[in-house]
Amino acid sequence: MKKIAPLFFSFFFISSLSFQLSAQIQTDTLNLDSSSIEIQKVEIREKIVVPPFCLLNPDTLRLGPHDEVICDSYVALGIPSAYDALHSFNARVADHFGGYINSKVNKGLEDIRKKGFNSDLKQLYIQINPLTLTVYWTAVVGPSEDGRCYVRLDSRGSAGGGMGAVTPQLARMHNLYPTLTPVRMLDFNEDVIQCFDWNSRPLDYVCRYVNIRQVFYKYADPQVGAAITLAEYVEKYPYATRGEELPGVKKYVKPSYRKYKVKLGDTLSGIAVKQRTTVAKIKKANGLRSDFIREGQILKIPK
Repeated sequence: MKKIAPLFFSFFFISSLSFQLSAQIQTDTLNLDSSSIEIQKVEIREKIVVPPFCLLNPDTLRLGPHDEVICDSYVALGIPSAYDALHSFNARVADHFGGYINSKVNKGLEDIRKKGFNSDLKQLYIQINPLTLTVYWTAVVGPSEDGRCYVRLDSRGSAGGGMGAVTPQLARMHNLYPTLTPVRMLDFNEDVIQCFDWNSRPLDYVCRYVNIRQVFYKYADPQVGAAITLAEYVEKYPYATRGEELPGVKKYVKPSYRKYKVKLGDTLSGIAVKQRTTVAKIKKANGLRSDFIREGQILKIPK
């Protein structure tokens, strides 16, 4: 009995110690799990509540005696690369999808000139409904109040690329109108709530934005009233006349990039090596969100 007692107490002590250690390990594990849970909660992005969409009422705009309002809209939902299509205010090269705002506003400017006035684009409003991916635009054209005759509207932009992707495009755009004087009309910069993926599939959780940046310019023709009368201009140069065909001395802006046509088997990394630049710079200049490119696509290569 005397020999059994020490063994019993030793066993009891070891069992008690093992129990305490086990309990401590479980407690530490629970604390660790709690910490992990807290970290996960911090990483979850807050859900964005989409506010009600309120469309501009053209009747609320202040108009002059001969001003005219031009309104239209287009829907990017269901179009390939939906958020790229969202900023196709005129028409994108790939599939000619767009709102054709240039043609419609330029026709409105011509109508003002046909009334005997130097034309001007006085107001321009852009609205985007994120729930339907619908772009609404409203323009006011009328007689010019600064003596100039504005004959063209054009714009360039990007979905997610910001001004870094837009700026290289502007020089090329200005070169389309070498005899005209560009005047910035509107710098549209809006973070659109992303309710769909880029293939128009609805998202289960709305927690991010897509920045739509579009810079609009109106172009004045200094030849009107100086080298040619307004009546002659209306007769000789309809609104659809190419910019290079308008009268006057042509002045070109040197672009800050080269053009490259994608060939079969090309990759962004391969093009970057050949052109002595980086993939990141090419993607930024072209507003690309992925490394996907297609044969025949024209890429801007930063110098």
